[in-house]
Amino acid sequence: MTEAYYKLLYDVLRAYNRCTPSKVVRLRHKQIFVFGTDANGSQRYGAAGLAAKNFGAQIGVGNGRTGDSYALPTMGCTLEELGASILQFEQYARENKGLTFLVTPIGCGHAGFKYEQVAPYFRGCIALDNVMLPEQFLCFFRKECIEKLHIKETNSANNNQEVDYYLLYDESVHPVLKYLEAHSIPFSKDGGFSLVDENDNVIAEAELCIESEKIVFYPNDQNSEKALVAAGYTIMSVNEYLTSKF
Repeated sequence: MTEAYYKLLYDVLRAYNRCTPSKVVRLRHKQIFVFGTDANGSQRYGAAGLAAKNFGAQIGVGNGRTGDSYALPTMGCTLEELGASILQFEQYARENKGLTFLVTPIGCGHAGFKYEQVAPYFRGCIALDNVMLPEQFLCFFRKECIEKLHIKETNSANNNQEVDYYLLYDESVHPVLKYLEAHSIPFSKDGGFSLVDENDNVIAEAELCIESEKIVFYPNDQNSEKALVAAGYTIMSVNEYLTSKF
């Protein structure tokens, strides 16, 4: 692909504001949950289990829409087969502009594919206003542009250090990154937050994400949750979070 393409893609991604929440609890009117499942549509685990339980995904359907869900076959499928199904989904989304599709990190869980393998198949969805893509896929595309265009951005808080991680996130997340930097709170370029003890040993980790227009951290496991609580952080239930004002 040409340099002009990556410049255009970079500009589109900088203004992109349709990121799928990392944890979808409920759907709004005319929203469709897009998830990966096995070819038999067993809908047992992970996003597939959630789709069957909460969003009307039909058992036995491994490809296509049922209820407020759209299944894509991942488990037991080749990458090429998954790619073909994704292109079919893209066409379906183009033909149904009245619906909004929340795409999860398809195939990157139990199916074992990597983000960089699956994301390219969703390239055509970037320009679709009714498709929301997960942060992991958007991060892949941003990194791709940065590498192809050799982009570097200087952090205004530290002009001696060249960083590019601001370009990996939607602008709505930038205030959070600046807060973490200003308070010397360690975090990774991929959006991870780490809590360390007095010896700089990591005792808790959490994931940075956007959920229902709010920026939050999700503890990675129960041990991290306990360590965060012990350090004075507040852990909110889903209902408390959804009704909170911050």
